[in-house]
Amino acid sequence: MHDDGEIAALERDLVLGARREYRRLTGDVAASAQADRGALIGVRRRTICALPTEGADALAAQDIAHDDEVRVLAGRPPAELLIVDDVAVVRLATGALVVRTPVLSSLLADYFEHLWDRAVPLADDGVRPAGGLTAVQRRILRLAAEGFKDDSIARVLGLSSRSVRRHMEKLAARAGASNRLTLGAAAARLGWI
Repeated sequence: MHDDGEIAALERDLVLGARREYRRLTGDVAASAQADRGALIGVRRRTICALPTEGADALAAQDIAHDDEVRVLAGRPPAELLIVDDVAVVRLATGALVVRTPVLSSLLADYFEHLWDRAVPLADDGVRPAGGLTAVQRRILRLAAEGFKDDSIARVLGLSSRSVRRHMEKLAARAGASNRLTLGAAAARLGWI
């Protein structure tokens, strides 16, 4: 397919017709919020927002619906991907490839799962790890472990850079760390990440 309007309509129809799950890999979080989620009761919705570690556009958590699972991954994807049940749409520089062959869509689903495991959860999962960190502190540590700089973490979480630095300083003091590297090692040792 080459027409952007046709591709968008196909993606919308696939998402609205989802029976079990839809998975999206995108560099644009707004793309994950386009579907009418009221029609998707009982459908698992997962999105990986792949953002560059430097110069990322602001990613506002309020743009993401409560029922969606969203994770952030540093770097741009080679192509944007939408997998709905057993059908995949791979967006290319010009147009898109629609994959309906079960073997190929399964391979793309495996690729998504691999990236999902590496990505950092954006939403609070409700679990308080050892050390009693706040949800914001856990998100900051996860993004830092993924390679995000303080300014990028601030944009992703909708905080000021100064606030992120203060959190990092408090976490470092609490862990007895003298820099980001030793903080990362201490956070892993303490079960914070």
